[in-house]
Amino acid sequence: MTKNIAKLLTLFLITSISFASIGHAYDSYCGDSGLNEDQGEECDDGNFINRDGCSARCLIEDMKPPEVVAVSIAEGAEDVSTLLNKITLSFSEKVDVETINDYNVKLKQYTTELDIDYDLQDDGITLIININQDLVGEEGHSVVIKNIKDIATNQMPDIFVRSFTAGVSIDHTPPNIVVKPLGGEYNYTQSVMMTPYIGEDTYSEDFLDIGAVIRYTLDGSTPSTDSEIYSESISIQRNTTLKYFGVDSQGNSTSVQTQTYQFSCGERLNVTRISPYPTCVIQECDYGYLLKNNVCIVNLNAEDDYKAMAATAPLFGSDTPMTISTKPALYITSEHRGIIPRPILFKDNVRGTTIEFKRDTEIKHVDGRAFAGYIMPPVNLYTKDFPIFYGYTFKSIFKFQNDEDEELIFTPGYRITIPFTDRYYEGEDVYVFGYDPETEIYSEYDPSLYFVSGDGKSVTIISTRTDSFFVAQDGRNFNKIVFTDTVDHWAHNYIEALYRRDIVKGRDEGIFAPDDILTRAEFTKIALKSIGEEIDLNEEVKNAPFEDVPLYAWYVLYIERAKEIGLIHGYPDGTFKPDQPITKVEAIKILMNAFEFDLEDVGERTDSFRDIDTSQWYYPAVHFAIENKLADGRRLSTGTIVGHAFDPASNITRAEMAKLAIKTIEFKENLDN
Repeated sequence: MTKNIAKLLTLFLITSISFASIGHAYDSYCGDSGLNEDQGEECDDGNFINRDGCSARCLIEDMKPPEVVAVSIAEGAEDVSTLLNKITLSFSEKVDVETINDYNVKLKQYTTELDIDYDLQDDGITLIININQDLVGEEGHSVVIKNIKDIATNQMPDIFVRSFTAGVSIDHTPPNIVVKPLGGEYNYTQSVMMTPYIGEDTYSEDFLDIGAVIRYTLDGSTPSTDSEIYSESISIQRNTTLKYFGVDSQGNSTSVQTQTYQFSCGERLNVTRISPYPTCVIQECDYGYLLKNNVCIVNLNAEDDYKAMAATAPLFGSDTPMTISTKPALYITSEHRGIIPRPILFKDNVRGTTIEFKRDTEIKHVDGRAFAGYIMPPVNLYTKDFPIFYGYTFKSIFKFQNDEDEELIFTPGYRITIPFTDRYYEGEDVYVFGYDPETEIYSEYDPSLYFVSGDGKSVTIISTRTDSFFVAQDGRNFNKIVFTDTVDHWAHNYIEALYRRDIVKGRDEGIFAPDDILTRAEFTKIALKSIGEEIDLNEEVKNAPFEDVPLYAWYVLYIERAKEIGLIHGYPDGTFKPDQPITKVEAIKILMNAFEFDLEDVGERTDSFRDIDTSQWYYPAVHFAIENKLADGRRLSTGTIVGHAFDPASNITRAEMAKLAIKTIEFKENLDN
């Protein structure tokens, strides 16, 4: 009896331990006789030997959470290769694959998470972390594991962290060779530049692959280590196959890449014959066009050309449109009495522009007189002939006019369709502006009066007047308002242009004071900056350049340099009068001298300014500025130019200075080009 009691107590203890957890692992037998594993059954209420005389095998519940028991990198390891591509971990038991995710498994460089993916092996214990980027050289890293559960849903109570330090970065990436311009079809010589960068996205001097060598060929052959080394831009003007590869200082090499350049004369407007590429000299123009500077232009001075070749508008009414193309003009006779009785489609097949007149369109002069004469097709204009318009980029500029360049009024309005240039940015808004040559101010058309074609290749504008049409899109990097007091000023564009060239800064933050006058010292500084003169502000001036220029004055270095290069000479009494306002003609004389323009042969005078004396010291410089549209007459505060007054003795304003300076800079750049 005592033995049986002892045996029952032993069985009870074993069973109690077995009931502490439920899982798939079997504990020791609860009875004397064993069973096969697949015969195991849960223990009942203490009867360890079943009524049928069969001993039961007890299942034990798993209550122990999983642990990370091994990592392929030792804690605190140093000089770990930056090219390490995987880390292996082992758990103490099988884990739930659903808990292996981006939130629970991380590789960090301090707080920055690195790009990884992971793979739990079939054994359910081994986890491989694949590293998809180079480790950061000589920086601390850590593997972070948390919230992992085993298959019995026990979760890790603590975060596991394995820290280590990467060694010196190992460069195994070949240079990224950027070629500008890329291969393609061109009709003028291309200056091809090849630059090696580190990485593919950032192209700046901070990411140059220093020490990389580019080897290339121009005959289509595969370059080798013996091929020409790129050192400066390559001038390509004939059909050429450029092949190249780059090798950095670590020996990482790119594959051989190819750019193919094809050249032709390109499409020339109104040309009958042209010499083959590369000379591309126009040999004959279409009838009604005049050859000038290798360009065919409408011969407005020859009565027998555009007038003889013009298409006459129909005199009789009809709803059937009349199409006019390849004609230099549309003639409206006096018999029309200013009315076109039939729809007309006036097309320029070369430029791609189209003018649509509705039936019974009435054409008048601004004074109400019926128009009779020649209407010309739209003429392409160029941005260099207009003030810079910061905030927008012009895509196409066309002028629609009659042969006398008079303003005409159309009722109802006509439609002009203008093609975009290749610089059109798909998906960006399109704007249309008009331009007032008197005030040099742009004004946007009502957006309801223009629309972009479905294929995005042209814009159609509805207008009731002859005009110049400026088709534009947002200017990239030029949308910020710099000076709040110039937004509506006539010189806004000139001032912005000077500011972006780092020639002017303004009076205060956001204030330019365009109508303030300039001193002689201020303009001297602007003249020097306009021609690119570098001034070392730390330089010490030992002797004053003029007796009224103090050594402590902010402008002493500028005046000394201007005197040194012969830009200024001062007054006969040895003074410069730096704080005295500078007159308009003084400013023009200094700036024309600064750019070293030839003022000796002034040529025949064509201006109508009655207050300019040709015998005065300033005349050669002022004449040069007027003839080249660098300066104009006296302006009212609204920007309107006053008739025949140049006002030479007036003090130049900061706004007038801005126009004079930027126009002169651009004129010099055009000459250099």
